[in-house]
Amino acid sequence: MPRNVGDTITAVSFNTVVDRWNVLWQDPKDSNGDPIAYTYDISLHKSEVLRRLGWGQPSNNMTVTANTLIEAKHYNLLAAHVNSGEYHREDSSMTINNYVTQNVDVVLASDMNPLEAVMTSYENTDAKFDLGATGELIETHAHSNGGVAWGTNDAASALTRGTLTTIQKYTWTDYNDARHFFNSGGQIIIDLEAIGGSFGHNEWDYIFDQIDTIYVGAKQTTKGGANGTGIKSFYEFDDTYQQIFNAQGFDTGDLGAYAGQYTYSGVYVSGEGYAQYGGREVTVYAKIGMDGTNFCLWLKTELTEDADDVAQVDANITLNTGYRVAQDAPDTGWLGSSNGSVHKVDGTAYIFQTRIAKVPTIITEQNWTPNP
Repeated sequence: MPRNVGDTITAVSFNTVVDRWNVLWQDPKDSNGDPIAYTYDISLHKSEVLRRLGWGQPSNNMTVTANTLIEAKHYNLLAAHVNSGEYHREDSSMTINNYVTQNVDVVLASDMNPLEAVMTSYENTDAKFDLGATGELIETHAHSNGGVAWGTNDAASALTRGTLTTIQKYTWTDYNDARHFFNSGGQIIIDLEAIGGSFGHNEWDYIFDQIDTIYVGAKQTTKGGANGTGIKSFYEFDDTYQQIFNAQGFDTGDLGAYAGQYTYSGVYVSGEGYAQYGGREVTVYAKIGMDGTNFCLWLKTELTEDADDVAQVDANITLNTGYRVAQDAPDTGWLGSSNGSVHKVDGTAYIFQTRIAKVPTIITEQNWTPNP
């Protein structure tokens, strides 16, 4: 944008910055300047980078009419929105854009530079996907196998490994709602636990504890604990199942009385199979697609026993799932403090509005199913 240091900013230049912000705040625009209502296309989902912009926030009134003298009130309104976007993804460590307070109440071209620096960061990095501490973790759905025994129950020398698999289906009203959920930092969560039974409870619960919660997001799939590797994230998903997360074995250091009896490594050695007790795995697969007019994500969670297991697992295996979702940012506590002033203009707070309306409904599409 052509601007010279020391010049006052023109209405055209100011609106250009506003439009650039609204691509992030709302959505990319079509040739008429209207937000694009994206539809699902598997190829474009994975390749069209513009789809990764847009938090689905309400429209605002920051654009000015031609030949308007840009004053502090115009700049400060834009700064309040940018500050709230920053708070949404960074909270108290955000970059604060201070308001213009010049005596003549005009805005210089150079005053826009800090705001555009924030926008450039969002456009060119994964910063736009950050959730921030205002994101709330909500478990809404649990599915248990009821302690039904599974596994091969054969000799360790057979090197066979049974599996236990379940599929959860996550449904949004449309593709755009899913985009806004993930673009604003929303994450699908999976948390596993094993209790009771006479075989397999300790081993599987150690694995689940060391994975902690699995987080499936727009920019990455990760975990809260020390074990496991994320492989693919939302904008890499396809219409066929792909592996997106895998964890093997568990760390002997946390086993207390069992320490030293088990091996963490799950590496396969030709002719020898998996390291002792290290072959147990948790693997998550994902696919996406349409179900009528709804957009859906399917997550298939698979547990694989160790070849050394010589008895069936009869622990109660439960998968808890839900989401982390963006809440109002800033929250009322922050707005009520002295820090809240950079989100308000003339007493009105301009906030990033919660994405709770964009969360999916969740069902179990396949109950825990053993194989063999």
